[in-house]
This record gives sequence, C-alpha cells and structure tokens, in this order.
Amino acid sequence: MMGLFLIITGVVLMYRVETIIMRPQYNLKIPMEDFLEDITEWVRTMYPTRRKSPSMVVSILKSDAAGDFNYHTNEITIYLKNNPTIEILVDTQIHESIHHVWTDTKQKQLQFEKQLEEYGYWDHPSEILCRSLAKSLTERYMKSRFQKNWVWL
Repeated sequence: MMGLFLIITGVVLMYRVETIIMRPQYNLKIPMEDFLEDITEWVRTMYPTRRKSPSMVVSILKSDAAGDFNYHTNEITIYLKNNPTIEILVDTQIHESIHHVWTDTKQKQLQFEKQLEEYGYWDHPSEILCRSLAKSLTERYMKSRFQKNWVWL
C-alpha cells in the first residue's frame, strides 16, 4: 500500500514540475486576450482586410502547434505551452494574424487546403509567407509597442 502511495505521489510531483517548467516565461499587466488583440490589430493596420476581427482563444491544452487560425470560425487559437517566451508569443500571434488577413475568402481557404495536401506544412506557400513576415514583424512590434509597459520581463 505504501509503495502505491509513493508511486502516485511521484507521478503527481512529476506532473507539477513539468507544469512549472512548461509555464510561459512572461507576465502580462493586461489580459492575455487584450494583448493578442492588440497584436492582431497592429497587423491589420499594415495589411487591411474587410474581414471582421478574429476572436481569440487562449488554450492551455497540449498541441503540436503554437497557434492556429480557423477560417470557418474566424478564430485564432494560441497554445500557451508552445509559446514559452514573449517573443515567441508575439511571433505566433503575428503569424496567425497574417493567415487571417490573407485567407479572407472561401476560395483562398480552399486553395490553402489544396496546397497543404500538395506541399505539406513546411513548403506551403502561405506558411512560408507567414513565417517570413512574422519573423521580421516581431522585432518591429516589440520595439514599437513595448513602450506601453504591458509586460513584466
């Protein structure tokens, strides 16, 4: 009986340690959703679209992705466990916001899906575009927006 108790205690402690290790390394002074919406609106001012602003979903679930844009629900999901630093979080949100801007019609969404089958994720033309833009825009966002003092680093 004592052995079972020690095993269960060990598993619980390992889970708690993993949770602490996987915790993102930033603290926001504003709600996470507001921060993510600011990033998206910043992108939308540079790349206007007629689409309604996407809703933000912040998830603590495990995922292979750092983020996801769903055309059909017009929703960006950010998986916090896969965005361990503020820079990665901003990069992910910019990446997904670019998907929102560029995939603004059902025809473009169908083309995206077709190309995903043809090229795969890493060679997909839209993913290459989003990764490239997000990489260069993340630094610009960090320099221009962090004067607002929204983040404790």
